[in-house]
Amino acid sequence: MIRARLTDGPRASGLLTDREPPDTALARDVLELATSSYSDPLLGHCLRTWLWGELFAARDGILADSELLYISALMHDIALTDRFRPDASAGCFAVHGADVARTTLVSLGADSSYAETVAEAIALHMDIRSSAQPEAGLLHAGAHLDVAGTRAVDLPRQTIREVVTRYPRTDFPTCFATAMRREASERPNSRAAILWRLGMRLPLNHNPLDRSAT
Repeated sequence: MIRARLTDGPRASGLLTDREPPDTALARDVLELATSSYSDPLLGHCLRTWLWGELFAARDGILADSELLYISALMHDIALTDRFRPDASAGCFAVHGADVARTTLVSLGADSSYAETVAEAIALHMDIRSSAQPEAGLLHAGAHLDVAGTRAVDLPRQTIREVVTRYPRTDFPTCFATAMRREASERPNSRAAILWRLGMRLPLNHNPLDRSAT
């Protein structure tokens, strides 16, 4: 975090931020669902997570399914919304969100193996364990960058500025902190609760993305 705040990141870029979301019927349907379910700060987080994942794929030479990564990013926090939030008996919002994504995607016409791959990526996005699926690793990297600034030093500051200009971070830290406090209260043994107690608020409130955007 400190290194990212004190440097401009890599000098050579070649990382183009003008990528457009996949233009498929499934991607459009999921975007419609996301737009109608998320608050503006959480929707922006999901869209930035997708674009960070795309940029890390380009930087690291990872081949991934663009549609699958996009849909996983759009749905990875779906269980934090009022529309899909589980009751207090659920063990983890990410696992519940994976179940929601699996069911929703099949209902929208995706095959079961595709839906399962998306569900796996969502269930693991707060985890440190690796996955055989490249999209899961890219979702993890993108989400952690947007929340905590992880790997911000790996992207040029100009690239970060372009992403944050395209999808502003307005009110996101406050919105996400509220969601995590609620998760910690309702599911005290969940990964979200443990991360919150370990001090997630510090990197959330001092994310170098916010400095790079100015």
